[in-house]
Amino acid sequence: MPRRVHYGVIAGGSGEPTKEFVPTGSKWTTRKCDLRNCNQHENLTKCSQCRTALYCSKECQRADWKRHKIYCQMTTRFPPAADPDTGGEPQVQRHLRLWTSRFNDSLMCAITVALDLHRHPENLDKFGLVVTLRPRVHPEAGSRFSLISAEIGTLSGLMEIVVERQLLQARGADVRPNVAELHQQHRDQQKRETGGTEDYAAVMIIVQNGEDDRMDIRFKPVCIYKHLVRSLASHNIDWYATLEYQVNHDVPSQERVR
Repeated sequence: MPRRVHYGVIAGGSGEPTKEFVPTGSKWTTRKCDLRNCNQHENLTKCSQCRTALYCSKECQRADWKRHKIYCQMTTRFPPAADPDTGGEPQVQRHLRLWTSRFNDSLMCAITVALDLHRHPENLDKFGLVVTLRPRVHPEAGSRFSLISAEIGTLSGLMEIVVERQLLQARGADVRPNVAELHQQHRDQQKRETGGTEDYAAVMIIVQNGEDDRMDIRFKPVCIYKHLVRSLASHNIDWYATLEYQVNHDVPSQERVR
């Protein structure tokens, strides 16, 4: 069953946001079970390794392991340094993990339009999206950042930054395969298993902390669906204004589950 995404708030060519009609009786969510074609979206549990993938049952998690394995490696092989006070996940990294989950579909819509994938699908091999955020106070844990900028960068340049950060975190340990190599494996596997109807785009999220020069970085592969590429091409979307509004007003794109 193809994914159906409600784009939340869309800014057209004028940059003015307009709310889209949501069909009566439909149910929408920012996250559902990560097993393909499973529509469960309540009482989800995280993968204990990457703490990113979500599943409604152990059966779904086991069934999805072959697909999820490469992404799990990307996020677990080189974790950020532990919080010096708690010894656990740093607060900024936790908020960033929750943010990328909540705004996954917003990032998917943004990069699909930004790379003009309807006319140039080959751009997935050449470019990625670089998103810069700033921490903010917000009651929703997955929305504790405001958008500073979002721009297209070369895939090679983006990966160079990610791999360099990976080397620093590895502290001399073996880093092969690195994130760039795992991302390519991830893409090849997805295209092979879906007959070319799905692929992955590269998104790098940077958090500027303000008080110091330290930056937190997270690499986020975003799934691209051919049927959604066609759908988005039919809208007159200002992708940057749309992403900015959705992030800053906490109205992420959502997926239809009923």
